[in-house]
Amino acid sequence: MGVLSILWGCRSPHEILVIRETKPLITEDSVRLGNNCTMDMTLIDSSIILFNHCSNHFFSIFDPSSLKPVCSFGTKGKGPNEFQYPMQDRSLQSINDNTSLLIYDGNLLAKKELEIPALLRDTVVYNFHSENLPKILFANKDVNRLNDTLYAGIPMSKYEGPFAILDIKNDKTVWSESDWGFTMPQRSEMLSYLITYGSLCANTKKQIIVRSYRNIDMIQLFGFDGRLVKNICLSKPECPPFDPQKNCLEPEHNLYHLEMFATPERIYTLHYAHPYNDIKNGTATPTILAFDWDGNLTAAYDCPRPIQQFCVDETNRKIYGISGTSEIEYNRLFRFSY
Repeated sequence: MGVLSILWGCRSPHEILVIRETKPLITEDSVRLGNNCTMDMTLIDSSIILFNHCSNHFFSIFDPSSLKPVCSFGTKGKGPNEFQYPMQDRSLQSINDNTSLLIYDGNLLAKKELEIPALLRDTVVYNFHSENLPKILFANKDVNRLNDTLYAGIPMSKYEGPFAILDIKNDKTVWSESDWGFTMPQRSEMLSYLITYGSLCANTKKQIIVRSYRNIDMIQLFGFDGRLVKNICLSKPECPPFDPQKNCLEPEHNLYHLEMFATPERIYTLHYAHPYNDIKNGTATPTILAFDWDGNLTAAYDCPRPIQQFCVDETNRKIYGISGTSEIEYNRLFRFSY
């Protein structure tokens, strides 16, 4: 494990976390993928599931041992096995043996659940258990079911805060109040949304919500009531440079936490701290940071490849990653060991 130290750098309660030691990831194998539009990935029941938003099928399953494709499913439409904008539930339920893929489709206002073992037994006929979502969950990114009443999500149609806690029983939204360590520019709601864009995941057993930011070098932990529990800063929080004429972020700004992946034991984040163009061109490589659910850094792994998406198998000590961007001809699926 890395040896860590905390230095007081930004104004309280923001602390600067200094990483003293990292470990290298070892590349074991890779395979070329047939598309370059993987938007997300996860690991369920010893299967790698890719979310492909510009292919004929939204989902592809790969075998983690051979990295060979198993099957693809999910076309665009409004039927039981069809989707518009599928996203996985990122919350961790208090069960350890999870074999279901739980999907939220904010465009269709539908929640769909599929048993992965049943799909693998029959790749031709598969049926989702589907139910309608409340209207308050329309067009939300990274939806997390907290309990029977509360959900957390990142609304893509409203920009009042970094994320929302949504009460579906009373049809109301509770916004978390947060301090990023700098003053948000009063330009537009869209600019504030771009600055605070990132990922969201939740642990229902710990009752902790974790928010990471692409454009701010910070991770924040919240309670289910929206109370800020902890800030984790890898450098001093600063507002990314923006073009006041175009009212948008400058293209040369740094990107930080591109993606998150959560397990019952840890939160993993794909941390770059490199200019956007270097990441887009594939000339920068990330460090994968592992935190416990109290926000303590437990390990840091240097990744030898410029991956954009990832998932973690803690049992077998493997990390799977996708390289490539929309500007690159194709992606590769990598398997690393740590």
